[in-house]
Amino acid sequence: MTKLAEKLPRSVFIDGAEYPINTDFRIMADFETKINRADISDKKIFSEIVGETLIMLFGEIPKADINTVLEKLLWYYRCGRTADISGNSSFYGNKKRFYDYDEDAEYIYAAFFQQYGDDIINSEMHWWEFRAKFLALTDSTEFVKIMQFRCMDISKIKSSEQRSHIREMQKKFALKIEKQPRYPSLEKRNEEMKKRLRQRYETVLAQASSCGKE
Repeated sequence: MTKLAEKLPRSVFIDGAEYPINTDFRIMADFETKINRADISDKKIFSEIVGETLIMLFGEIPKADINTVLEKLLWYYRCGRTADISGNSSFYGNKKRFYDYDEDAEYIYAAFFQQYGDDIINSEMHWWEFRAKFLALTDSTEFVKIMQFRCMDISKIKSSEQRSHIREMQKKFALKIEKQPRYPSLEKRNEEMKKRLRQRYETVLAQASSCGKE
């Protein structure tokens, strides 16, 4: 996270060139959601997700070494930290997920409104501000209580009555994505989604090719 004496970043320098950032929190929330749900071992899918995100974030794919660009993307996603702090993303090797921005959208909206008075549906809050507030949500909100149920280890609960209750809550609030294969293959994806992904990927490749010729 940025130091208190510093302003939130609204542009980044990549190989000496400055790129203004679209700081709307939805872009990085979407990036995390896609990374968590996709088979990122498939290079085409991973490239598409990264390409899409770069275009939404900078308005273009930066003309620089891809590794440098990716490092800057992850720096911004991690809010200036060198390591991920979400405790939720499969992109960083975590096996258990406690929230999903899409599935939990209503709970997250309600939590922000309850705790901060923020109407995030009609907001373009900076990603770093959103993440700071997200991580500071308390168990006075229903969303945090739901995450707590999801992360509880039933084997450590002695009371059979409590175990039964927690098991019931975990079933009630289970993320649907957890009921699917961890990394679904491209062949098994919904046909409509395949079409959309192919179209988006072709757009990314065309932009990348255009950049390479300049």
